[in-house]
Amino acid sequence: MIDPLAYTSELARIASAAGVKIAEHQKVVRLDKNAGLWRISTEGGAELQAKTVILATNAYTGDLLPGLAETIVPLHSFQIATAPLPADLAAGILPEGQAVSDSRRILVYYRKSADGRLVLGGRGRMAQPTSEGDWAHLERALLRLYPGLSGVGIEKRWFGRVAMTPDHLPHIHEPEQGLMAVVGCQGRGVGLMTALGERIAGYLASGDARQLPFPVSPIRPIPFHVFRQVGVAATIAWYRTLDALER
Repeated sequence: MIDPLAYTSELARIASAAGVKIAEHQKVVRLDKNAGLWRISTEGGAELQAKTVILATNAYTGDLLPGLAETIVPLHSFQIATAPLPADLAAGILPEGQAVSDSRRILVYYRKSADGRLVLGGRGRMAQPTSEGDWAHLERALLRLYPGLSGVGIEKRWFGRVAMTPDHLPHIHEPEQGLMAVVGCQGRGVGLMTALGERIAGYLASGDARQLPFPVSPIRPIPFHVFRQVGVAATIAWYRTLDALER
């Protein structure tokens, strides 16, 4: 089990110690090529040049590279965390520190955190959440699994996006020399992007495509991608119905 935030912070520390410059909250709004170099322009007006650019924005991909955002379907993953569990309840819940996911079509997954909370996650609405009610389906799932937690409050709620591809595999693209894109982690980006990063660096350094675990493929937008939200919402509703009928 891994804490993604702590892991990311440690990666950033190691990279910084090796001389990497990390720029936070710098949205890139323009990318073009001039005299063999890529010119990157940020929303704040900063500009820089590079021989090689890697777009690894996954479920947060915008329109910087035409067609790339249309190759994935971003889904929202919602999570909640209870207040620290009372000792009498904590003793009987996942006593060996297991991390669990169920076998439903719209699955939920849960574990105990290091500070004694029960953390539970699952799919959420496609729109940006606006109120605590947007996490209500997870609170119901929590009480379905552990009715004894009815008196324990929910103290934390958050969400993020995961990028899905039609073949459920990551996609590596190289539309031009010196420009690469990697998308489609299927919700497993912490480990997957770490492993891919080393391989892509090796490929860029050597030019040897055998360094890559997946073939470089053309950017192929998903047909009727503009209707993805309607399609995903309908599919989730249908799967929830099937899950309820098979209880």
